[in-house]
Parts: sequence; structure tokens; C-alpha cells
Amino acid sequence: MDLVDTLDKLSDAAFALDEDARIVSWSPGAEALLGHSAKSAIGAFCSEILQGVYPSGEPMCGPMCETMDCLRMEKNHSVDACLLRHKDGYVFPARIISVLTKPDHDPPGTKRATAVLFMQSTETAAPIFPYRQLKLFTLGHFSLVYSGKGMAVDNWKRKQALTVLKYLVGRVNHPVHRDELIKAIWPETESNRGWDRLKVTISFLRSQLQQSGVAIDPVLTLDHSYMLRGDIVWIDSVEFEKLVTAGNRHMQDKRMDEALACFKDADRLYRGDFLEDDPLIGWCIRERERLRECYFDMLAGMAECQAAKGDHRAAAQSCQRALYRDQSRESFLRSLIDSLGKIDQSAWGKSQHDIWRRIQGKEFEMVPKPEYIKIYEELIRASKDDPEAIE
Repeated sequence: MDLVDTLDKLSDAAFALDEDARIVSWSPGAEALLGHSAKSAIGAFCSEILQGVYPSGEPMCGPMCETMDCLRMEKNHSVDACLLRHKDGYVFPARIISVLTKPDHDPPGTKRATAVLFMQSTETAAPIFPYRQLKLFTLGHFSLVYSGKGMAVDNWKRKQALTVLKYLVGRVNHPVHRDELIKAIWPETESNRGWDRLKVTISFLRSQLQQSGVAIDPVLTLDHSYMLRGDIVWIDSVEFEKLVTAGNRHMQDKRMDEALACFKDADRLYRGDFLEDDPLIGWCIRERERLRECYFDMLAGMAECQAAKGDHRAAAQSCQRALYRDQSRESFLRSLIDSLGKIDQSAWGKSQHDIWRRIQGKEFEMVPKPEYIKIYEELIRASKDDPEAIE
């Protein structure tokens, strides 16, 4: 009996996935635990089904998946504590155990299947293979995760240590001279006193990371400069931008499924704007705006992929998310109106149009561009037989 046949009859919550992290088998126990049927789960990326997060709230599933990284290294792995999302929306504590399965002789062209067992649990246990990489989450609330556990950085006594780390994140792999750091963090302090403060702050930062188990110092000293080592840390904003770039490249090649997968992974990472805990810090504003534009680029790509696949309702929702963040984006309103017209939601489209026109007229004194007016008029004409849709 092969792996798929075994899991199809297993009462424990288990599933198998291929090397692309797509589910190829889903046990009855998995359906009972997460609510997803085998029909809806098989073929989906496991991150879309599990939607796992660390207990401290940072995303666990998707491009940052430690389990998949370990399996590619041919290492079994366990996550001793996480939160998974049921189909009905609620989350529950769980432990995940992954077991690498490979026949002695793979037929040519066969993809390796990996069985991942998971169960509800409040117990903790030592990981089978501890995946030790420092992860920095900068999109939204700033946080650090190491070896599957969040660090209590909000309780650090020296808050400047976090500020130094944030500054270095924005220049990862680039040496930052100590005078630049001092000027950015203590602008009113004379050079000698600022240097003393910086030395103490760097020492405190390194001490806190060591106490959390971080074995390799991620902050490198180079003469009178400091550099955050991108080769030993994972940064969500860096991964986010890579995914958006990859998604756009897939779109250019007309590979809409692959593009949409990249955009969805990027979407999971964008929990908020870059370092949004520090809205008034001048040196991160430019990077925040740049990544925010990248986020709108991602939503535009996602909507285009969804529309190309015929999922116009999902495309409309992507456009609405963009307009929720920035009502001035007329391109998203055009796409929204177009998608709503294709799913016979003209009344909804007219409502969105009216809201947008009021906001633009009141706040920006803007009028719609001719191409938008054309799309809207087409929606009106398409709805002429629906007297309740247009007043």
C-alpha cells in the first residue's frame, strides 16, 4: 500500500505534500481537525490550508516555512507549538511533526512525497531538528523569531537597541558607519558621547540575542561600521519584494497560476507598513513608501491574475482592499467596476463609484479620467434592464 492509500484511511490528522508544498493526500483525521475536505485540500498549497502562525503571532506558513526548508535538507522536523486555522475561521494550538518519506528507488519523474503529521496539543517538546535562523518581521509590528519562538523585544530595557537593529535592517548587507548611526539615533548628542552610547547599545543588542539562543552574531563589525548579515538572517520585507518580483515575472510569461501563488505568499507577509510602530522616524519613511507601492503592485497583479482565471469576485475583493488603503487609486476602481460588471453586481459597482466620487470631490477635488468614465458607462448600459441597480 503506498503513502496516499495509507493516508486516505488514516484516522489521525495527516497529509502528504510534494516538493512544491502542494497537498497530494489528505486524511479523514485532517478533515475532522481542520474542516477542509480532501477534495478542497488536495492540489492546494499547504500554507493556504493550514495558515499557521507562531504563538507570538508572526506568520509561519508560506515562503518562511521552516518545515519545507528542513525537508529540502532531508531532515525531519517538528514545530512544538503553533496556531492553525480551522475552515470556520477559529484558530487552535497544535504541534506539527514532519516525516520525510522516500522510496528506495524513485521512478523517473516521480515527485517525492512528504508526510506531515499534526495534532492538537498544549504540550511542548524538543524539536526533532531545531531550525535555527533569526527571522526579522518588519512589515507591521516589529518582532524577532528564533528557533520557532518569538522574542519578547517589547520588554527590552534599552529600546535604542531595537532602533539600531531596525536601522541596520533597512541597509542589510551594507556597512553603516558609526557616525551615521549616531546621527540617526542620537542627533543632538556630541560625537564622543554618542560613540559611547552606541558601543553600549550594540553590546546590549548582542547580549539579548545570545540570551535568546542566537549562536551566530548577525551584526558584523567592520572598522568603524556595523553591518547586518543578510546571509544568516531572514527579513520579511526582503522576501516580500522577491515574491512580488517573481510574480510579475511569471505574469510576463503568462504563467498566471505561478504568479498568483507568489502574490498570495507575498500577501501573507504584508501584515502592515514597514516599521509602522515608528511612523515619525524620518529615515524609514522612504523605505516604507517604496514597499507600500510594492504592495499595491502586488494587489494589482493579484487582481489581474484572478480576473484572467475567471474569478472576478476575488479580483473585485483585491481591488477593494487596495481602495481601503488608498481611496485615490483610480486604477483599482476601474478594475473593480469592470470585475463587478462581469459578475452581475452592477448595484454594488454603482455604490462603490458613488462613494469614490464623493471622497475624491471632497478631499482631492479630482474628477474621473475619461477611460474610467467609459468603463462606468458600459456598466450602466449593461444594467439598463435592472431598474433597482441604477437610479
